[in-house]
Amino acid sequence: MVTIVDPELRVEAIDGHPGERRLVVTYSIHVPPFDPDLGAILHEDVVVTARDEHDAPVFPSELEVHLGGEVTAQPGATPRELTTDVHRVDLDVEQDWWRINDGGGFEPIAEFVDHLVARVMLRVDGIIVAMAVSPTITGSWGALGDD
Repeated sequence: MVTIVDPELRVEAIDGHPGERRLVVTYSIHVPPFDPDLGAILHEDVVVTARDEHDAPVFPSELEVHLGGEVTAQPGATPRELTTDVHRVDLDVEQDWWRINDGGGFEPIAEFVDHLVARVMLRVDGIIVAMAVSPTITGSWGALGDD
């Protein structure tokens, strides 16, 4: 049976691009030596979404960032890393509250931390053979945030 081990989601700053962040999803695919899916093409579907931790007075925004790839099922462990770049405001799923003051500057009202999770699915010929969810990560990526 194909399994997904140690799924992890990270958000990284991108040098020279202060308004962008890189989503990095890592995990390991484990395939037993006599698995029927050995040698098959595994279609990877990773979706990064908001997770509601009920710690803000508003619901998190709808976020769906899709990452995908393909890998051949090999015996043993195959490490995987999928990445994509997004604008940091897209990761502000618990919308910060602020206003523009008379001088045209930002005036913070409330900053809420954001919670993100990655769901990983592997398919062979359209059939799901493995699923996993990363631990929730928490940060502040919006206008008032500092990562």
